[in-house]
Amino acid sequence: MTSLSLGRVRVMRALDTSAGRDVVTVWAVVLMFSGQGFRYMLGLPLYAALCVVTLVAVVVAFRDTVSRIKVPLLITGLIVLAGVSTVWSATPAVSILAVIVLIATTFLAAVTVQSAGTFRFMRLLYRGLQISLIGGLAFELVVSVVVRHPLNPLVSDLDSLAGIDPKASPFTWSNNLLFEGGPIQGFVGNRNPFAAIALVAGIVAVVMLLDGRVRRMDAIATIAASVLVHALTRSATAFAIMACLVVLVAAAFVIRRLDRQMSRLVTVCVGMFGLFSLAVAAKFYPLVLGLFDRDTDLTNRTGIWEHVSALALERPQGWGYVAYWPVWEEPYASVVRNTTLRATHAHNAFIDAWFQLGVAGMVCLIAIVVALSIRSWRIVQHSNRGDSYIPLGWALLTAALALQAFTESRLLVEGGWFLLVALVLMVPRGIAFQLTAPYLVRTGSRSEPDMALWKKTPPRAHSDRIPLMIDDPRIADGTLAREYATPPEDEQPRRGSSDRPDAS
Repeated sequence: MTSLSLGRVRVMRALDTSAGRDVVTVWAVVLMFSGQGFRYMLGLPLYAALCVVTLVAVVVAFRDTVSRIKVPLLITGLIVLAGVSTVWSATPAVSILAVIVLIATTFLAAVTVQSAGTFRFMRLLYRGLQISLIGGLAFELVVSVVVRHPLNPLVSDLDSLAGIDPKASPFTWSNNLLFEGGPIQGFVGNRNPFAAIALVAGIVAVVMLLDGRVRRMDAIATIAASVLVHALTRSATAFAIMACLVVLVAAAFVIRRLDRQMSRLVTVCVGMFGLFSLAVAAKFYPLVLGLFDRDTDLTNRTGIWEHVSALALERPQGWGYVAYWPVWEEPYASVVRNTTLRATHAHNAFIDAWFQLGVAGMVCLIAIVVALSIRSWRIVQHSNRGDSYIPLGWALLTAALALQAFTESRLLVEGGWFLLVALVLMVPRGIAFQLTAPYLVRTGSRSEPDMALWKKTPPRAHSDRIPLMIDDPRIADGTLAREYATPPEDEQPRRGSSDRPDAS
């Protein structure tokens, strides 16, 4: 056996272990959320090769799961619509490539979630986001300490495609403003995506800390880094989303201490407060924007929305799915000419879905977000003291994605789409009630249709108790039975044997 063959065998064996699969999942999260930074560093050809290698690694590591993955109907519908749109696309070649990337991103989310399971995937998501967050801060520190001047992308093929002179490009990787108080852009080279990474990482860190699934100092350090990034990016979108999330967290903690009827009342009050706040913000939006030091055109966004809406009205079926716009082609070039060179997407996921996939695409995306929001909050509404905080994390992540979608289109691409698919797969589609003994309920048998996901074992510092959807696809393949099955009390393992707390 040659050294090359031997090395390949070793890699295959490493990927076929639990640790190998965890590493691949964490790397997939990093790649999904920090893709722009890798494109700036490597250029499109090497970045594409890196994505292919990652995809191959996922297939090898999760080959037992690949044949059993299931994608929800609405997600499948949007992907099918994107594929069909290549027929009438204004840029068919770009659309075909974009659909392939969309399918690959969906595949990554589905395989990693359904293989790892809900709780383990949340830990791995936390690690990937933590690396992206701290890596972005480390990148800015290196630029400020070592480079000491604004840094452009190492490879300028994106500017070349757009027909922009690299010397006059508006896109910089880092402005070297870390020691000047920002705004910083992180490894991704854009302050809004970097602030979004900090927001999502902070949400997951808080939830994992509340649930006792990571070491206290580990979570606190991540939360501190998230707060620092928010202060240094100065993203008005992130600050507005954080204000909304604070209200949701407060409501969730109140609900955990109330009975079912009162929890519904709190939910109604939160909804009414949200609508009232939206009305006030719309009425006094110049004053609200002034608080965030923003002008009334929302940094050229209103102009982009106006032009994109006019183009969307011209073609009810849409101009074809392209994800990020090929701004060197029409009609995207016309939007750039009339607004700003930074218009690589519509800065609103719902308008962008309308623009690319027509009314059907916009309705499908809205349906996905609304259904996920209702499902995730319904689980929170059914939570009591002692239940896991993971459902609260689902609700907060869903809210963050939905709110960010009004000012960014990244819900349709890369980390945004990856997280959306992951949440759709993790969040139960219906509440089931326990009508039999706990250890029988947790067997995952289809012969017992009334199931609940209860696992409250004394050796653990956290609770895995959450409501379980009856139609969870993991029931059929036994994933839930392997993860959550707990034998009768007299057969449970002793403390310190195989049920030690996981402090990863």
